[in-house]
Amino acid sequence: MPLSQSQSQSRSLSRSRSLPYVVSTARAPRLVAGALALTALLGTAAPASAASATTSAASASASASAAPSRAALAQQILRTNGITLATTHVSRPHPASSARQNIVDTAHGKGALTSPWGDRPNRRVALDTRMLGGLLKLRTQYGYRIAVSEIVGGDHSTRSKHYAGLAFDITHINGRHVGSGAPHRALMAACRKLGAREVLGPGNAGHSTHVHCGWSR
Repeated sequence: MPLSQSQSQSRSLSRSRSLPYVVSTARAPRLVAGALALTALLGTAAPASAASATTSAASASASASAAPSRAALAQQILRTNGITLATTHVSRPHPASSARQNIVDTAHGKGALTSPWGDRPNRRVALDTRMLGGLLKLRTQYGYRIAVSEIVGGDHSTRSKHYAGLAFDITHINGRHVGSGAPHRALMAACRKLGAREVLGPGNAGHSTHVHCGWSR
């Protein structure tokens, strides 16, 4: 049956009103797909960041574990020619607290023993790795042949860094006694470059016959 003019206009109006709804429905899958893609992108970014953080943490851990332990440093010192460690003390005998035994005990994972007559008697002390590394490098890096008289053993001032495992004394350099022609000034400068903050020798009270190298607490 033929449509009247009014009916035709009514249908045209109806189509024009429904058109935006049809277009909107057609775009919906695209919007949904876009949202899903964005979610997927964000979802993969987070694990990537986490993986990066994990890698950084692992690298830091590996660097820390790569640093020599005090036992490893002590073992290197014992194996290094040109580092002589005293087996006795100037004042009285006590082999268990000698410089050599301090290093031997440390190499076996034990604390270094202080002497019974010192201000911190009969104590086991963990030797500082900076101090051990400095002692080793005086030989391996700077080439000095040295004789070490004391580490934590012996008798020192009340608050001496020796008792904290932070210092050592050297009596001979390249075969010559400190105070009798040994190149003590050059060795003292090397100790400072290796991180020692308390470096004393001839010219300082109580240090006319040895060089004292101490690291900060």
